[in-house]
Amino acid sequence: MDGLRSSTHLGLHVGADWSARCHTYPDKPPILAVTTGRTTLSLSAAGNAATSDQVDFAYTLLAAVNDYLIECERLRFTAQDAAETSGYLAA
Repeated sequence: MDGLRSSTHLGLHVGADWSARCHTYPDKPPILAVTTGRTTLSLSAAGNAATSDQVDFAYTLLAAVNDYLIECERLRFTAQDAAETSGYLAA
């Protein structure tokens, strides 16, 4: 083996046609489904048990989603402020 490993990169470009759901079951781990258009990405535990690795992953995912939210809000509010400022200058 030459040291190269297989890899996959999935990109979901989110528009207006999205959904995110967590499917829960009484006796097996949950499934997180993110849908954009006709594409669905599902996240679930390997095996039939929710292990400490799954809990650690969920907390890390939650932190990353929170960072994503904060950055999206920052960009949105910066653009909104710039639009309002240019509106005042044009008046």
